[in-house]
Amino acid sequence: MTKALILTVCIALTAGTTLATVPVTDQYLPALGHAFGSAVNGVQPWWRGDVWIFNPSATQSATVTIYLLLRQANPNPTSQVVTVAPGDTLYLPDVILNTFGNNNLFAGLRFVSLPNPVLVTAESYDANVTVVNKGQGTAGQFFAGIPAGIALGAGDSTDMPGFDQDETGTSGLFRSNLAVVETTGNPVDYTVSVYNGTGTLVGTKAYSLDVRQVGQINTVITDVTGSTGTNERLHISVTGGTGKLIAVGSRIDNRTGDPSTIDMISIHNWGLFEGVVLDAATGTAVDGGIQLQISDQVLINYDALGDLCTASSNGSSTGDVSPDGGISNVPIAGDGTFAFSVTIPYADPTTGTTIFTTTWTLNGTRATDGIWSGTLASNTTGGSGANAGCNGVSTQNWRAAWTAGS
Repeated sequence: MTKALILTVCIALTAGTTLATVPVTDQYLPALGHAFGSAVNGVQPWWRGDVWIFNPSATQSATVTIYLLLRQANPNPTSQVVTVAPGDTLYLPDVILNTFGNNNLFAGLRFVSLPNPVLVTAESYDANVTVVNKGQGTAGQFFAGIPAGIALGAGDSTDMPGFDQDETGTSGLFRSNLAVVETTGNPVDYTVSVYNGTGTLVGTKAYSLDVRQVGQINTVITDVTGSTGTNERLHISVTGGTGKLIAVGSRIDNRTGDPSTIDMISIHNWGLFEGVVLDAATGTAVDGGIQLQISDQVLINYDALGDLCTASSNGSSTGDVSPDGGISNVPIAGDGTFAFSVTIPYADPTTGTTIFTTTWTLNGTRATDGIWSGTLASNTTGGSGANAGCNGVSTQNWRAAWTAGS
């Protein structure tokens, strides 16, 4: 395939957008229940979980399969199928009891929707809260459906600040729990490290999850360190196995039973990433840009403009790196790296005659903060006459940040 020479193009680096609640086709709620909780001062909490499923499509109904994930391996979990009409919101009160018929059970839920994505939100709450002069009420926390696409795999890690465990068990002001769920149907190993407010490591412990297993680590600070602590940060690292995990925390006020949600810092390893090409010597942005579409550890679409030739009769020009419109999949290794090369002949836009051929080599790696970076090298041959100066090798750096989900 011969491509016409492309004139100067520059794409600005866009900062990664903070993940908000978004409609997706595969998502998880790691911790809901219909069961008694830990008694505090003789008062037994009654934990319940309500779910809302919103179908944002104006034309298509959504068929949603809800899987019940127990605190064990779940190779074939129990499921229920619901349908949400276009624009409707389905409310599932006390979902563990009313939808699945289970009493005295804590579990996670997985939502798979077809053909279109849905928005899932939930509340986990204690229904046995006595309010002075008002009678019995509730206290609870909000959960958003967590996309399977942001689950952590081998080599990934995340941080979760805001955990407190100031005394043993429920005797203090606060206690904190951690819930995790495996999302791929494969075992996964992980470690939980606890850091205090000054960033000092105070303890590390290894854990594992089986196939789509939900796990809950109650009083997680004590479980990891053997002690207590306030203003603690959890660092979760996936250390082995082919599975992936999602984590969510709860900081519970022992005086009222009221919990607050602690979300994991999301590493965007799926969706659309866009960025700039940089001069290797100075680090300044130059002509060119890059766009990556990533899904399930595969680069499924890519487009890049790199330094093709600065000595042609057309002036400074860039070249399209991706063959066939970038539809050829490129696998991403477990350590978050990828590499590929492609050779492309380029043509004069007026005559259609090939004026030189370039072999592009694109390398990339994902940092712990989710930013992609790497090198983009062009090796140009066959240039003659006014294009003879294009022959040779040029290597540039690039950086790309998450701009949108897919």
